[in-house]
Amino acid sequence: MEKIAIYTESKFLPEKNYVFKVIFGEILGIEYEVFDTSVSQVYKIVFSDGKFIEFADNFFTYIPESIGYCKKSYLPEKLWELKNTFGEPIPFFYGSNRFTDHGKSIYCGVDIIGNSFFMLSRWEEMVQDKKDKFGRFPEEESCAVKFGVIQKPLVHVYAEFLRKLLTHFGYEIPVRQKYKKILTHDIDYLYKWGTRFDYVKNCAGDICKRFSIKALKATMKMYKNGEDPYDTYQHLMDLSEQNGQKSLFYFLKSKKNDFEIITERGQKIIQSIIARNHDIAIHSNYFLEDDWREMQNDKEYYERIFSKKIDKNRQHYLKVNFPQTFRLLEENGITQDSSLYYSHHLGFRTGMCIEHSLFDCERRKIMKIKELPLTLMDISLQKARKYDEAIEMVDTLIETVKKYNGTFVCLWHNSSFNSPEWRYLAGIYEHIVEAK
Repeated sequence: MEKIAIYTESKFLPEKNYVFKVIFGEILGIEYEVFDTSVSQVYKIVFSDGKFIEFADNFFTYIPESIGYCKKSYLPEKLWELKNTFGEPIPFFYGSNRFTDHGKSIYCGVDIIGNSFFMLSRWEEMVQDKKDKFGRFPEEESCAVKFGVIQKPLVHVYAEFLRKLLTHFGYEIPVRQKYKKILTHDIDYLYKWGTRFDYVKNCAGDICKRFSIKALKATMKMYKNGEDPYDTYQHLMDLSEQNGQKSLFYFLKSKKNDFEIITERGQKIIQSIIARNHDIAIHSNYFLEDDWREMQNDKEYYERIFSKKIDKNRQHYLKVNFPQTFRLLEENGITQDSSLYYSHHLGFRTGMCIEHSLFDCERRKIMKIKELPLTLMDISLQKARKYDEAIEMVDTLIETVKKYNGTFVCLWHNSSFNSPEWRYLAGIYEHIVEAK
């Protein structure tokens, strides 16, 4: 396709250029050039034959650049929906329902740039004072959660809407991504029973906390057979390989893991992952966000253990501070993060389901580090009351990612198999891995 021209008011150009990069470059793969215009309240996409598409600039146009947009007063108060003749309704926070097709031009009242920036930049998390018990942004405060669109990858919705409008004007845009799946595992604990005391404590928990003789018997049987509930590494790698995949293990640096890695059992795990050519990454401890040196030490430790460079990260407890966490990761040579997900709401925290660029709202620039957003974490499925409900949640999410030719990123802990709270979901992970 020919290079298109995008005309926009010169206000907030760093922010607008970021969204153009993600939508036109990373999702659609369209060549474009941005031009300043004195005309406000609109983005104008112009083609060489004179046809054009206008989208409302409803967000940036009304905000003084000297003040900035990181204010609670600019948070959306309602979700709207545009019904149009080009497919499914388009949900949006900023803009209007106006849509007119004049034949050689189209006007759309939805501010797809402002809405996309809202989802991608996560500036709403920077203006929120409330924190949950882990010091994280409370997921129930997210507008996408509150308004029921967390399971819609909104930025892809806008990009695909734009693709349909371009097709309407005779410009075919080939799909540049293909659906794929990435299987990841956070290793918070290498083993459950590193010492006999761990085993005794587990038995006490079965009796005094879980009140389950059945669980106690299962614990005693595993221990007698020399098995450990968290030693699921061979199973995880077998499943991945049988389905043409590789597992990506995110290792947490902790005193317990430090001790267990140097044991004979720990070394067998490490050597097996290396020998079978599966991948590793760092699972940065949640209290290290502002500690450059400690994060660097953790990274270098695992690079020595595995004899390879590490450039991928996921935050422990998925705890991030915008933009400080990502600056720290970037400074430590991390090129890809995969932390942006809400623990109890499966879906699309950034409105995306492919790896994408990040934006520093304080320094107003695109970052070097990329985000591979999580799609599903095991803990989210415990909202399901029974197995069939969990299967339906999984299948619906997979179909959504397929629809947008995205990347389905699954996080399943090595510990989420043999304990009582996971037994009613036995087989779910295998279903995820085997789903085509």
